[in-house]
Amino acid sequence: MKTVCLYYSRTGKTRSIMERMAKLLDADLFEYTDGKDRSGVKGYLASCVDCFRPMPAVYIEGAEPDWEKYDRVIVGMPLWSEMPCIIGKAFLKQFSDRFKGDLYLVVSHMAKNDYDRAIRKIYKYSAVEPKAHLSLQTKNHDCGVEIRHFVKELEDILR
Repeated sequence: MKTVCLYYSRTGKTRSIMERMAKLLDADLFEYTDGKDRSGVKGYLASCVDCFRPMPAVYIEGAEPDWEKYDRVIVGMPLWSEMPCIIGKAFLKQFSDRFKGDLYLVVSHMAKNDYDRAIRKIYKYSAVEPKAHLSLQTKNHDCGVEIRHFVKELEDILR
């Protein structure tokens, strides 16, 4: 099964998670963005405010993947202020109708809650119903065990 992992990362935490996941799955990896500098405290505050604004146009760094060759699409994004990040929602709205494989979401956040309800709100932005999602708390925590467990579950689906 051929897998593609796509992510948006403001701080680098979601990037790190998706790089680990892509390596374990031998998957292709792409970053998507709206091109806006969201670094530092100013970027964080602007990102929180942007959650209440219309969705921006996003693009995939480099070339867009050839969706036809992927049986599985894993989309990673952070939660901001306990809400799905605007760039992740915009990505799903803009690109998910092109996905040919099963969709899985990976959502990173700072709190200890799993935010299942907030994450399920992301589902409505996708033209494809996600098969499952993974909620990862990143503050002072290495997500390696959860990532490996999720990857194992994905591999078990093939059996």
